Amino acid sequence: MATNLPKQKTLIRPGVKALIVHQNKVLVIKEHVIKNGKTVDVNDFPGGGIEFGESLRETLIREVKEEVGLDINIKQVVGAWDFVMGELEHELPEKCGVQIVCIGYECSLKTKQKIDTTKNPAKEDIFEAKWYSKEELLANNGKMFGHPGMIEAIKKLNI
Repeated sequence: MATNLPKQKTLIRPGVKALIVHQNKVLVIKEHVIKNGKTVDVNDFPGGGIEFGESLRETLIREVKEEVGLDINIKQVVGAWDFVMGELEHELPEKCGVQIVCIGYECSLKTKQKIDTTKNPAKEDIFEAKWYSKEELLANNGKMFGHPGMIEAIKKLNI
């Protein structure tokens, strides 16, 4: 058991992430998030939390549409990862340690579309969406991402 977990109320939050492949590149979003009371920039894949009663696929389609305005085809699961977040004061009424458990899916675009991050109802601070080659994502031992599970998912993509 990890010993550096927050000494406060805890919550496990399931989520899904889309590794969207288009023209042999993968979409990565950059967003500002709060970690330990400070705003930091993180690289991530579009996606988010599952609402009660919603299927994994329904969630992924909804979250991708909300965050980047794209319609996707879901292909296959390529990985899973988790991480613990501390202070989420902007999302929860009290400080809470949240363990995010993500399932990553390889996806494709339904048609050629334009990325739009301006209609995000959750008001996530996404400030960039960019396409990267598999080689770029895996450069420097996948330093672009903070979790080995994300790197393993990228390796499993059919590109």
